[in-house]
Order: sequence, then structure tokens, then C-alpha cells
Amino acid sequence: MSAYVTPIVSAMLVFAAIAMLVTVPWAIYQYRKYGYYSFWKSFMLATFIFYSLSAFFLVILPLPESRVNCAERLPLNHYMQTTPFQFITDIQREATIQWSSLASYKQLAKTPAFYQLIFNILLLFPLGVYIRYMWKQKRNIWKAFVLGFSVSLFFEVTQLTGLYGFYTCPYRLFDVDDLMANTTGAVLGFILAPLFLMFIPSKSSLQIRDAAMSEKREATRGAELLALFFDIIAAQVIAGIIAAFGNQQWFEQQLLFFITLFVMIVLVPLVSRGRTLGARIVNIRYETIQHTLGLSLVKRYIAIMLPYMLGMISSLTDAAVPNETGWTLIFLIAINFLSVFVNVTIILHIATRLIRRTKPFYFDHYSGTITLKKERKTNE
Repeated sequence: MSAYVTPIVSAMLVFAAIAMLVTVPWAIYQYRKYGYYSFWKSFMLATFIFYSLSAFFLVILPLPESRVNCAERLPLNHYMQTTPFQFITDIQREATIQWSSLASYKQLAKTPAFYQLIFNILLLFPLGVYIRYMWKQKRNIWKAFVLGFSVSLFFEVTQLTGLYGFYTCPYRLFDVDDLMANTTGAVLGFILAPLFLMFIPSKSSLQIRDAAMSEKREATRGAELLALFFDIIAAQVIAGIIAAFGNQQWFEQQLLFFITLFVMIVLVPLVSRGRTLGARIVNIRYETIQHTLGLSLVKRYIAIMLPYMLGMISSLTDAAVPNETGWTLIFLIAINFLSVFVNVTIILHIATRLIRRTKPFYFDHYSGTITLKKERKTNE
């Protein structure tokens, strides 16, 4: 069992690392190109990456303990099984099956050669499903055959060359039956894909949604939140760099962050047509529907800074709590509870707005700010 569990766990760990590295760039790409974040596109891409890693690790793991994994390298044909349908002979040898007797077929459940055949078919079965998703028409079955065979050949060559020369000798056989089984699995996956894709929006329906979303003028809540995230991170980095040179105390560092963020999300968009650094990255801009843009941006800044201000006050009161008693102590504890309550409420509010995309964030509603997609220049 560990022969299968270890590769899957390894794939999960590598996938987690890749997800941490590419999630934000992938989100930026989607917002800039399509104007929204598509869950189903992300889901299909993530599952394909995880499947690809799992399949590759199942083929190459476990690795030999040493790069020098043999005393003498034998001729290449020693590491190859080139007889087609050799698995039939192997099954007969291991299970003594009488092909004319159905009752003897139950021995297959105890036959390693049969398990290996099924595993090799299933290995590229998901690939056929993904190929069917990309090329929906039945006539594209030849693509499943060609791609399935090519991926299987890549796996077999990887094994035959000992990870392309990293190991002295191959540590697994090049098997023509594996090529046949893998290719068959990809073709079967293509044929049976509709059974697995019936609950997933088709590629054409996602393209229709892309077109519909591109016509909308207002940016999505996710795009606005991602832009704000970049602005806050940039302000913290800039404030941290400045504080490092001045050796400021904690309170002074917080004030420096407040000032830096004010410059980034109030002053900068005033001189750059409603665009902050984060807004430029995500390709959006801010406008107002109530006041002048400057007043709306100031009110938006105050609303955004509310949890930060309460957090700073809460931190200051924490230091005073051990030295106070009576009503003063109750007051200080109440401030801490208020800070926690406001932060939890804001987190729930943001999560709700990301789900109910038609309603604005509290800081937009309070300030009368709207977030629009940056119009692309077109060649007339």
C-alpha cells in the first residue's frame, strides 16, 4: 500500500507548494484578462496539476537509495520488455486461469499481474477525461490516443534512462504492455468522460460567461479585495523599511503605516485617475457616486482603518490591564471585546460579500465609492 500512498502524499506536498506560489499570480491573470475569478477554471487547473504530479510520482517513486544503483550497467534490452500482451502469460502463470471457465476468473483478485494491468489503465484514465473536456467532440478521440501514448512513452523513457541519467542504471522496466494499457486508459477516459463531467460547466459555457463578464463595467468584489490586499502589503513593506532606518517604537511604526497607507489609497489615486498600486495590478479604478473623489477616498480610508485603529487601542489597553482595577479594568476589557467583535464582524461581512457579489463592501457603501474595470484600449 505504501507504494501508492507515498507518491500521492508527495504529490500533495508539491501541489501545496505550487499552489502557494501561483495562486495570487493566477488570480491576477484572471482578473486582468477576464475581469473575474472563475472557480471552475481554477478547479480544473488545480485538479489537473495535482493529477499530473500524482501520476508522475506513481511512475518514478520510490527512488533508489543511491545514484549508483547497480554494479554494472547491462545492455539496454535487459531493461526492456518488448513482447506485446506479455501480461496475459504473467496472469496465467500467477493465477492458473482457464479462460474458458468463468468461475476461475475470481483468481484475478489475487493476481499481481492483473492489478498492474488495471493500475496502468487507470493511470491515464483521468487524462482522457481532461482531453474530452478540452476537445468535446467525439471525433477528437484520436487526440486522446496520441496524447495518451505520448505521455506513456515519456513515463517509460524516464524509467528506462534512470531519470535521464541521474541514476547509473534504470530501476524499472520499459514495458510495451504499459504503453498499451496507458493508452487504452486515456482512450477509455475520453469515451466515458461525460459521466464525470456532467456536474462541471462545459468549456463553452465558461467562454460565454467570460464574454458576459467582459461586458460588465463594474469590477468584482474579489478584484477589489485583491487590489486592497496589495495596497496594504505595499504600505506595510514601505513603512517597515522606513522604520528600520529610524529605529522607531511600536506606536510610531503603526502611525507610519497609517500615513503610508493614506498616501497609497487616498493621495495616489487622486493624481492617477482613481488607480492605486493594487488597482493597477488588478486593472481596476475607483470612482465616486456621492461626493468628490477626494472626500470619498478619505471616508473609504477611515472605514478600512477602523479594525486597525481598534486593534492598536486594544494593544495599548492590554498593557494597562494588569495595573487597573474596578470600573477602569471593566472599561479596558470592554474595549478588547469590542475590537474582537468588530474584527470578526468585518471578516464575516467580507466573506458574505464575496458570496453575494451584488452588494458592496461596507467601506464602499459608507464612502460612496464604486470600483470599475479599467477599459482596454482598442484599435480603431
